[in-house]
Amino acid sequence: MVETQIKERLPRASNCILLSLFVAGMIISASVAATQDEPPDPNFVQYRPSPRVRAIPHIAYAKYSERTLLLDLYLPSPARRRIPGVIVVRGGGWMVNDRKRFAHVASALAERGVAAACIEYRMADEAAFPGAIQDVKAAVRWMRANATKYGIDPEMIGTLGGSSGAHMALLAGLTPGIADLEGNGGNADTSSRVQAVVAMATPTDLLGLSANNKLTVGAFLHATPEEDIEKWRWASPINHISPAGPPVLLLHGANDDSVSTSQSTEFAKRYRESGARVEVQILADAPHAFWNYLPWFTDAVERAARFFLEVAKQDKSGT
Repeated sequence: MVETQIKERLPRASNCILLSLFVAGMIISASVAATQDEPPDPNFVQYRPSPRVRAIPHIAYAKYSERTLLLDLYLPSPARRRIPGVIVVRGGGWMVNDRKRFAHVASALAERGVAAACIEYRMADEAAFPGAIQDVKAAVRWMRANATKYGIDPEMIGTLGGSSGAHMALLAGLTPGIADLEGNGGNADTSSRVQAVVAMATPTDLLGLSANNKLTVGAFLHATPEEDIEKWRWASPINHISPAGPPVLLLHGANDDSVSTSQSTEFAKRYRESGARVEVQILADAPHAFWNYLPWFTDAVERAARFFLEVAKQDKSGT
């Protein structure tokens, strides 16, 4: 979250929200200035092209008037047939649109036999909520519509994200067929239903977040809880639980100082009680954005890839 609208902006909330974003920006800028001369963290994971992965960049997947959204697709090499496909959504408080920053995650999934597409999405200051959720669903529809071309199984498409990206991945996965969340980005005759979700450090109950994170959510929703509590509830994955939900894997760092592990454990408890399948795994000593750091990065992508492949195998066997 600190790595840090349903139809219009709410002007009375904007001054407070803009001030909070300005202050946050100043803090981030000061931090960058203070650390730019320091050596890089050797445990921070950078994307490096792999001979076992075919990367296809700059693919248009959605179009809204003059706005075109792009994704980068990572496929196992040599090519395989009917493999799981996953839409990968990076975090950043719904305000960061750099799909390249999750290339290391997508490429690692492809190395393990899962096709992965890193997407850009419309940020909170560009498209009112639920714009970003509509973008994730548009990406799912694009992947399903183009599955045969890329060797992807159209009946086994999932979503994965980290932090606010996990919120988008999970909410998109829990809400098939809700018209307001589908949007008109393209491939309208194709289903956006997903078969599995992996969500890392997920804000599942927006009203249960810290005060600082609520400021960020307020910018995303263009409303404070006092102004529109129903929007906050509707935007929270925990309020979209149903027995028909897809299998979900929740990964959370034990040392997450931004999003409490209870956001994952409470969701898992309710999801399981509904009759849906869920796994929750708390990674020892891991920070909030553990997917960016060794040794947790390797553990996380291996768990994620194994989960998608297992769900795919179970679906094929009918068990």
